This record gives sequence, C-alpha cells and structure tokens, in this order.
Amino acid sequence: MKPTPLPPRFAHIQRQAYRRLRLEQCWHHARWPLLLAGLWGCAALLHLPQSLPDSLHLLLEVSSFGSVLFLAARRLHRLPRPSAAQVDQRIASDSGLAFPPLAALTDRPALPEGLSEEDIRREGQLWTIHRQRLLDSFDSLRLRLPRLFPHWAGRLTTTLVVLCLFVLGGLAGPQAGLRLKAGFIPGMDDDAAPLPAMQAWIDQPAYSPGPPIFLTAHSPALSLPEGARLHAVLDATSGRPALHGTVEHSQTSREKGSWQIEGTLRKSGTISLSVRGRRLGRWQLHVSADTPPDIQWTAKAGAISQDWYTSFPWSVSQPHGVASLEARLHPIIPPAHTPDPAHGLTIPLPLEKQPTKATGTTRLDLSDSPFAGLEVAGQLCARSSSGKERCSKLQTFRLGHRSFHDPLSRALLDLRLALVLKRTTEAQAAHLLALLTDLPLPADLSLPLALLQQQATTGLPLQALTEQLWFTALYAEDRSQSGQAIAASMLHVRALQNGIRLHLLALGQHPAPPPPAEQQALHDELESLKTALDGHMAFVFQKASQSGLVMPMPGGRGMPWIRLAGQVQSDALAGRTEQALEHLRNMVEPAEQLRQATLPDMQSLAASMQAQAEARTQRLALRDLIRQETDLLNHAQKRLASERPKTDDQDTQHKDVSQMSTAELLSQLGMVSASTDSSSTTSQLDQEAVLLHADERQKDHATQYALRLLAGTLNHRGETLTKKKMSNLLKAEKDMGAVLKSLANRQDEESVKNIQTVLNDLSQSRHEMSRNQSASSQESKGHLGFIPPPSASSSPDEQNGTPSASPDDDPNSGQDEDTHDDEEKQPENQDPLGRKLDDSPDSDAHIPDHERNRAHDIERELQRRASDRTRPQSELDYLNRLLAPLRQSH
Repeated sequence: MKPTPLPPRFAHIQRQAYRRLRLEQCWHHARWPLLLAGLWGCAALLHLPQSLPDSLHLLLEVSSFGSVLFLAARRLHRLPRPSAAQVDQRIASDSGLAFPPLAALTDRPALPEGLSEEDIRREGQLWTIHRQRLLDSFDSLRLRLPRLFPHWAGRLTTTLVVLCLFVLGGLAGPQAGLRLKAGFIPGMDDDAAPLPAMQAWIDQPAYSPGPPIFLTAHSPALSLPEGARLHAVLDATSGRPALHGTVEHSQTSREKGSWQIEGTLRKSGTISLSVRGRRLGRWQLHVSADTPPDIQWTAKAGAISQDWYTSFPWSVSQPHGVASLEARLHPIIPPAHTPDPAHGLTIPLPLEKQPTKATGTTRLDLSDSPFAGLEVAGQLCARSSSGKERCSKLQTFRLGHRSFHDPLSRALLDLRLALVLKRTTEAQAAHLLALLTDLPLPADLSLPLALLQQQATTGLPLQALTEQLWFTALYAEDRSQSGQAIAASMLHVRALQNGIRLHLLALGQHPAPPPPAEQQALHDELESLKTALDGHMAFVFQKASQSGLVMPMPGGRGMPWIRLAGQVQSDALAGRTEQALEHLRNMVEPAEQLRQATLPDMQSLAASMQAQAEARTQRLALRDLIRQETDLLNHAQKRLASERPKTDDQDTQHKDVSQMSTAELLSQLGMVSASTDSSSTTSQLDQEAVLLHADERQKDHATQYALRLLAGTLNHRGETLTKKKMSNLLKAEKDMGAVLKSLANRQDEESVKNIQTVLNDLSQSRHEMSRNQSASSQESKGHLGFIPPPSASSSPDEQNGTPSASPDDDPNSGQDEDTHDDEEKQPENQDPLGRKLDDSPDSDAHIPDHERNRAHDIERELQRRASDRTRPQSELDYLNRLLAPLRQSH
C-alpha cells in the first residue's frame, strides 16, 4: 500500500516542532557566548575593559570571545538533527495526547487471515471512521514556546545578567551607548577620558572676502561659498582624528600629540570630526556653487568709419566679482576666409577693481598690430575671482587701422604682415628691402631702409624687425603728409616712448622699489619726452600759422602729458607696471592726434580758443559787476548809519552802568525795550544828513543804472555764447530797477535790502554762467579739445615745480569758475564784501577794546538786576527774556 499523505495542518505543526527542537538544541550551546557578551557589557559599563591599554584590551577580548565562540561553533557543528520520533513525541507532549499522532496516522489495521471480503470491507470502514476521528482531533494540537531555560539555574543567571545591564546602563545615562561601544571596540574612549582641545574655523575664499567663522561642537547650519577652507587644530589627543563628510581634507601630525586638519568645501552636506570614536563636532553646511562669469557682447565691435580705434562693447557679471576681462582675436586671412588659430591676439580690457556687474565700451588703439585693418573673429573671455572662466560667442568685425597713403609705407606694412604670417622669410624680406632701397628716395628714407636690409640679412629677431618696419612706415607716412620737421619730431617722440617702455618693463621685473638712480633716470627720460611733445606741438602750430590761422601758443604746463608723466613715475615706483604703460600710451596719444590734425581741426581749435577767451571775459565782467554792486551796498550802509539821530553819547559812555536805567542799558547793547512806544524805538532820519548825502546818492544811482545796462549786455552775450538763457541774471537786472527806485526816493534802508537781493541774484548767476560755459565747452570740443587755453598754462602749483592738468582734462572742470587761474584770489584779510578783517585801527570790522569791555560791563549789570528778587516781577521777566539768548551763546 502506498503511504497515506499527511494532512497539511499536521505537516505545518510538524515543521514548527522541528524548528523549536533545533532552536533548543542550538541555544544550549550558543548561550555561553551571549552570557560572556552580557558579562563583558557589564564590565564595559564599569569602565573596566576600556581602562586597559589598547593592546591588552584587544588581546583579552579576542582570547575570551574567540575561545568561547570556537567551542560553541564546534559543538553546534556536531549537533545531530531532531528525528521524526522526537518531533512526534514533542507534538504529543505539548498537545497532551496519550499517543504519538504520527504513529497513529501511519498505522495500518492488522487483519487476520481468512477473512471474507465482506469482513475486510467492514473492517476498512471501521478504520476509516477511526482515522477521521483522529484527524478531527488534530484541530486541538498546539506547541509550546521553545524551552530556552529549562532549569532554574539558567533562568536565574540570565535574570541577574540582564538586571545588571539595566541597572548599570541607567546609572551611565546618555553615555551608556558610548561606554558599551568603547568596551567592545579597542582604541575608543568613553566619557571617562577627557576630550582633546579643539579649535575649528572656516576661512572665506579669496573671491568672497570676509571674517573667519569659528566653529563649536554644536554650531548652527552655515551657508558658505564654494572653495571655503575648513581648519581644525587638535591638541593632547592620543589617537588619529577622523573627518567624515563631503570635504576634501588632509591631516598633518604635529608635536606632542597635536593634529592639524585642512579641507576645501565643494559640496553641501554634513561633516563630523571624531577622535577615538568620540565626536568632537558635527556641522551642517550649505555650500553655494560659484558660477563662471556671464559675459556677452552688447553691440557690434570694431572700428567706426576712419577711426583707428577699435571698440569692444561688453557686459559682464558675476556674484563674487570679475577679476579679469580680455578679448581673444583670431585674424581671418584671405583667401581662406576662416579664423587662423595660429596667429591669435589676446587683448586685456581694463576693469575697475573687481566689479560684480559692469557694462562698458573699451576703445583700444590696435593700429600697431600687423593685423590692423583685417577681419577678425573675436570673443570676450572673463575670469572670476575664484578662477572660473567663460567666453562669449564669436563675433566677426574689422580692426581699426591708420590710413596710409604713401606707397613706401604701404609696401613696408605688407612686408611686415607677410613676415608675421610666415609667408615671407627673412632672406626674401632682405631682398625686397634691397629693391626698395634702389628707388630714388631722400637720404632720410633710404638710409633706414638700407639698415633694415642689413639687419634682416644678419638675422635680426622677427619681433624687432617688424617693429623697425612699423616705425619706418610711420615716418614715411608722416613725411609725405606733414613734412620732414613734424615727421622727425614725431619719430623722436616715438623713440623716447619706446625707451621708457623698455625701462618700465625692466623695472617691473624687480619687486622691490627701484633704487634712487633708476628713479632719477626714469624722471629724466620723462622730462625729455615732455620736452619732445612740447616741441612737436610747436611744429604743428607753426604749420597752422602757415595756413593763415593765428592762434596763441598754449604753455606746456597745461598739456595732459604733464599730469600723465607724474602718474607714470608714481605707478613705476609702486610696482604697477601695467598702469604705467597705459599712462605712457595716453601720454603720447595727444601727439598722435596733433600729427593727424587737419585744417578743419585747427580751425575748430581756434574757434574753441576764442570761445574760451570770450567766456573768460564774461566771468571777469560778472566779477566786476559784483564788486561794483558791493560798493553800492557799502555806501548805502554808511549813509544809513550816519543818518541815525545823534544822542548824548558822551554822557552815556562815561556814565556808570549801575546808575543807568534798564532802558538805557538795553539801548547801549542795541536792544529796544518792548515797554517803550514805537515812536521812541524807531530811529528818526536826520534831515540834514539826508541832504548832505544827496550828491553821493545821485552818483550811486548813475552807477546802478550803468550796472543794469552791463547786466543786460552780459545776459545777451552769454546767451549768444552758450545758447542758454541766464534766468538769475535776468532776475538781477529786474531787481536793479527796485534799487534805482529806492535810491531815487532816498530810502537807504530799502536800498540795502534791494542791493542784497541783487547780490544774491548775481551770486546765483555766477554759478549758472559756470555751468552753461562748461556744458558748452564740452559740446564744442573737437578733435584737439585736449589743448588748454593759453591763460590756463601758468598756475601757482606749476610755478613751484608741480605739474598740473589742463582744465579740459580735469574732471572737476565743470565746477564753479572761482577756481580758474585767470581770476583773482580773494584776499585773506578781507571778507566777501572787501572789508578788512584784521584788528588794525583802520579796519572796517575793528572793535576797540574799551567798547568791548563796556558792553561786557553792561551785560553783567543786567544779569545782576535779573537776579535781584526785590525788583518787580514784570521787570525780572523782561530781563530774563532778553538775556536768554546771551546765556545760550555763552
């Protein structure tokens, strides 16, 4: 017969019983390592294992746990598996059955031999009923939990170990986990060991300067720029520190157990610092990525019309500042019509400091480049303060160039370009120069060509040869356009400029300040260059005079190269070579403009000088007008003072102040008592004095009438010169009518007020005239607008040997014209009205000592009376009210 399959429920219970029997077998041998771990944990909570040296701690732990684990693993490996009978017996015992269920299910009925089929069938039915009853009884089968501690000794031991762990852990508090970790892992410390001293801080990157941020063990979350530097110094530590997180770091061991950690922060995240398993600090950092600059063209680059300057319109921005900006150019050489990467130009564009956002148009003179006048493919490249770089899109434009009409100059420039592009060798260049030398040329041109031929034959460096070709081409062009004298003077200027440039480059290679001998040599070279520039300007003006233009020769002290020479020397002494070279180029740039000056340019310059002379005349006329009006004010005030009624001053001057009444004391101080009638406080005019000054008042009336006509003329000429009306001068002319009326009516008091109003109008007119003339001068500046007027060439500073800039180059030239050199200075011992301010007897503002002392005595007497409580209350109130301003002034 085939074996009867087991019911699913019984098979499940059978598997569970097998697992529990197997667990009980394994636990019997595995409980010893666990018991050892519990005992070791109790010892760790008592600081026993970690108090040992690390080597002894490791040896003891490895030997004890290793031996116990080895014995347990060996016994577990040899442990027999539970048999089916043991499983059946476990199910029967746990379910309380009197028979093994598996045996009852697998049992077969025992039938005697010789039974009939009917009996066999009947017995089979009985066995089926018996089996079904047995299966129904399996619903009550159950299994108890594994018996891990069958004996009381094991339960007691386990209870004591667990209780010790809980008690010791409760006593340890939050440090329980750290103690257990230090007890089981050698080389770690718990709370019993002192923490090492830590100093941690973060330095801001160079492109985002700021103070260092000092860190503590529980610093809040920080926001930092990319590239910030983390520094940590640990002292008195017995282990190697560990820095975890998103940081690139390096560790350096120092003396006496000290460590120094440095790292660069690139990404956001959490970093932690620990030593021997103990955390010293944990910090949440948000690092903002530094982006490259945003650089782009703002307009079409290139030269405009015939100008040899090349414009570079640009716009750049970066949150932390842009360190440098440059233009990278690649010439497009025919016939390829594609950019040539082998002959690139890198042109630095100036930036003010390190701006976060800037927009501008830089104009550079690239006419001395071999590729001047050619099409180039250019792009702008900007570098941030952190070193990140980005370039703009390519743009095709033409470089500015000088116009050369002389055939010899153009031939020399073509030869220079061929040498730079490697289309012509030095030998071929020498042959071409020999052919040019054979031409019928003047001696001042043939000799330089012969010298160039010899230098090309002897192997002169390519850069030096191209520079000589450039200077020779410039001289030939200047000679054909302006004559030999101007060409020679300009050649001399360029030679001096090149010598100073080489000198500056040599000084820039030494970081220390140059010695006094080098400083003196540079000063002498700059003085020679200034003299050469003055001479070149004289030649240009002489040529203009030959064309019929008569212009005054401006002094050299007002020219812009005077100021630039001082800046070149100061930059060289400070080690700023690039700035010194830039100022040197600007120093010679006016000479280039003078060299290219045409007859219309000189005519425009002559008209500008005439306008400046007219403006100066108007300023002087307005100044005289103010002075004359001030004299009228002095006359009116003098008449007004003499027309006051005379009092018995001789009696009151020598009268004792203690014997005066309060009204007399106030009269002596110039105060009018409020208790007196208006008829007694108002000074009456002396009719005799009025008649006495009639002639003087008539003269002032005539003078005021003339000044009114002058104001109208000034207004008309100023409007003609600047094309702008002068509202304040018109108002002054109107107010002068009121002055004429008051003078005619012999009202000197009204005249004083009206003249003061006119003076205020004239003062405003002075500033208005200065602004209008300055704006008109800026609009009328032509090609030679840098040349100052002749009168601006001599200033007090220049007489003392200090160079000064021309008014046109001065950024404050649009300010008040009171600062102009051609106007007289206000005397130091006079006020704005022209009166003396010293203490001499003839001074208008002189106060005798005895008068000053008497006023002081009167003031003290009034104060004494105000403090006298026996006086009437009304008088005391009046005195206190009058003396309050005097007390505040003290």
